Amino acid sequence: MGTAQVKAPNLSVKTLRFLLPADALPAEDDAPLKTGSGRAVDLFACANQLVTEPLLTCRLANSDPSRFQIVTNEPETTLESVLLRPDAKDGGAVVIDESSEFAWWSSDGIDEQLREALRDNLPISASAVASALADEITRLRRFQVSEQFRAQEDAAVIPIFRWSQDSREISGAFIGFWLRPTSGLGIGDERLQTCRIVGIASEDEVSGRGMRELVASLVLLGITSAPFAATVARAGTEGVGSLEQESTAKQQASALHNLRGAKQRKVQAPQQEPAKIYQDVLDRATTQNIHVVVSISKQRVYLMVSNEVAIDSPISSGRPGKSTPTGSFTVSEKDKNHMSSIYHCPMKYFLRLSGMSLGLHVGQLPGYPASHGCVRLPEQVAKIFFEKATVGTGVTIEA
Repeated sequence: MGTAQVKAPNLSVKTLRFLLPADALPAEDDAPLKTGSGRAVDLFACANQLVTEPLLTCRLANSDPSRFQIVTNEPETTLESVLLRPDAKDGGAVVIDESSEFAWWSSDGIDEQLREALRDNLPISASAVASALADEITRLRRFQVSEQFRAQEDAAVIPIFRWSQDSREISGAFIGFWLRPTSGLGIGDERLQTCRIVGIASEDEVSGRGMRELVASLVLLGITSAPFAATVARAGTEGVGSLEQESTAKQQASALHNLRGAKQRKVQAPQQEPAKIYQDVLDRATTQNIHVVVSISKQRVYLMVSNEVAIDSPISSGRPGKSTPTGSFTVSEKDKNHMSSIYHCPMKYFLRLSGMSLGLHVGQLPGYPASHGCVRLPEQVAKIFFEKATVGTGVTIEA
């Protein structure tokens, strides 16, 4: 039996765009993601590193792939369009550019639909299951997108799976989508330009110890632990050629799928009352008599002078899955012109809380919790907080 031949590909690109679970994205000031060389495969590795809870898992018995099992996590998942790119100043780090564009992906009935699609396709193979699963996952009816969603333009929607194998079964974990440009990709490997699924696996499995049949219908990126060295598996020798030709024909026959026709979902943001500044109270503020109170439920922050409110302002706290922690904290660092370590966006008038990777800073207030854990403030309010607070000022965050 032949083994898959491994060849290091030319995968150098500047950016890759993904649709990843919104709650998988790191806090604004988490440690930067690291990459090996800025190749495309390193950016896939970073996407893989981010997503710890897959959207869907599948298990296929080695002895009989028709005995497969599909397990979904949530009936609907919020995905955010993000751009991953090597840091121009630090080639070993990856920057995440957010678009504030969202898609909602539904897993409703996916198991039944998959079995229906495979019913007349006997004998069922691992390759057939993977191919049918890719078709079902990318069906347009499974998506809704936010208004003014631009990420789908000129992009094919390619599901990304983690694959592994033991003596009994092949396991796959669906972690999100790669939005592959239909032109100008700049990746030399033809299979990555035409594949219907991107699979991530350990290097030894990609290089021939397992999942040989899957290689015929998808690109497997073999990824080790940091640094993310990787290779792209080529199809094996005997017995794989016909499968690969069949897969290529299917790829050419199917239209490039994007989200242009997806139903739009309107997000109704409640109107927030503007900030109120009580100047007579604020004038009595000292470093000894002030403290900050944040209310997550009310989406408000209060600068307290003793027991009186000096400022009452709207905020935007952490989104679901990245909720701002509650409790008692202190300001541990002040940085007027702070930059996010991972998103490289300005976090002006930053007040770090108790040495954590989050704090209070200037940011967009859409009317609902939208940050990755920080508390966003209007600029006028953030400036006053920054001027009045010192290292050691108390901050109470309430649910």
